[in-house]
Amino acid sequence: MGNSNSSRYNLSQSRHEHWQKILEHPNFGLIQSVPYSKWIKSQRSYGGFTDYADFTTCRESRLRHGVLVKPDNTGGRYLIPSFKSKFELILVEKQRWFMSNYKLPRVPVPDFEDPQWFQRSSHNRNRRECSVIGYHDNLVVVQINTNRYYLSPRFYLIDLESNEIVGHFLIFYHCRRWYECYISPCKKQILMRPDNLTRIVSLPDNYILENVCLKSAFSNMEVGVVPPTLRAHVMCYNSIAGDSLVLIAFHKTIEIRRTDTWETVRSYQNLDLPTGIQQMKSSPLGDFLALRCVSPVHSKEYNVNVIAVLDFHTFNILMKVDVKGCYRPVSEVVNLQVFPHFSPSEATIAVMRNSSYTRKILTYKLPICRFNLQYLCRRAILHLVSYREVHKLPLPSNIINFLLAKPGHTRIGLSTSGQLQGSS
Repeated sequence: MGNSNSSRYNLSQSRHEHWQKILEHPNFGLIQSVPYSKWIKSQRSYGGFTDYADFTTCRESRLRHGVLVKPDNTGGRYLIPSFKSKFELILVEKQRWFMSNYKLPRVPVPDFEDPQWFQRSSHNRNRRECSVIGYHDNLVVVQINTNRYYLSPRFYLIDLESNEIVGHFLIFYHCRRWYECYISPCKKQILMRPDNLTRIVSLPDNYILENVCLKSAFSNMEVGVVPPTLRAHVMCYNSIAGDSLVLIAFHKTIEIRRTDTWETVRSYQNLDLPTGIQQMKSSPLGDFLALRCVSPVHSKEYNVNVIAVLDFHTFNILMKVDVKGCYRPVSEVVNLQVFPHFSPSEATIAVMRNSSYTRKILTYKLPICRFNLQYLCRRAILHLVSYREVHKLPLPSNIINFLLAKPGHTRIGLSTSGQLQGSS
């Protein structure tokens, strides 16, 4: 009975068959609409979604409660940290069954006098929580809350390529919070801000960065904090904009700002959106932006839940998808924090829609935005070859880096005057 209606779904039997469907469909056309279980088992691989994103794990285990519409700062990957001992951290990734141990260096804390109530509560010093709050290009940022009451969480930078801790720092704030972490495309900058639960900011609201320590290989990296005036804004980096610029969204306006002075370089106002922007995600090469517009933010049953795709070069709205449905506790966190998800080839985008009895994955075709042989070959190769096996191809390292969207390869910069500049 469960498979009696399977023939009505446009299922693909191989990557070549799915690639042929992509070629036959028009831009922004619906290529496939299949149940979540079928997409996870086979159609995800046939559709080219072969990166390390984990679409199955509920993220509530991170103990980060509040508004579910949060930024995807880990590229869809699910990295689970835990303590092996007092000074040893274990990092596990479910999708790859990756596990590694890390010795935690001692982070010096400024000699502040602890309050009297804290001195008497020694049992609270043993309670520690940890979570991966950021990942990009083999760089992981882990937050550790040392105890139940102390207000200075510790942050460790872990390089998965060399398998070592390459830096650490502290943040002082007037209350205990989890933090959002934004890593620039070339890993030259890290921005931190408290995980905003209410989208309401009362000034003054300062959080202080202290004791930043980086190894020599990462000495050119800068760690900074987002100004409190921008704490309720939606943020993301973009590969085309580069490391010194960041995208800021508030209501129906998107701004490109410098991260040193936070001045506005370019602004796009009154976009044709049904409601305010609550989530923003950039494609691997940076040509597309996916916006999630939901209202009301604090409700589990959204009156408006729309995914809009923008062209980064012109900021024109290319397509809108209504994904409003019922609330499903099992998958709603995955839906709001992993989807929409660009395929590594940027040929398609996948969104999730929850219904009363089913969860469906809808795949739409994205247009070709760069008319050159390099880009066209990349779309085909990353769809027909698994993303995890690209490094096995007999190709030069610079081409492999381009296929994997490594920052700094055939990137386009944005000048302070707002004009696009080409670079290679």
